[in-house]
Amino acid sequence: MATIVNVTEEKALEIKNFEFTYAGAEAPSLKQVTMPIAKNSITALIGPSGCGKSTLLRSINRMHDLYPG
Repeated sequence: MATIVNVTEEKALEIKNFEFTYAGAEAPSLKQVTMPIAKNSITALIGPSGCGKSTLLRSINRMHDLYPG
């Protein structure tokens, strides 16, 4: 069962209108991603293969900063 985060709760992290494009790509891989992540809660990213879950997590962790481009 999914739980919708109450936006008035204290947030640990908030993503607003995030976009990401891989080097050499013509179009962004992620477009206008916005989501609050509440403090002291469990957050799951679910979706089909290739929808950008790992790209978003790598961006939050700044792992893409390690690669040129």
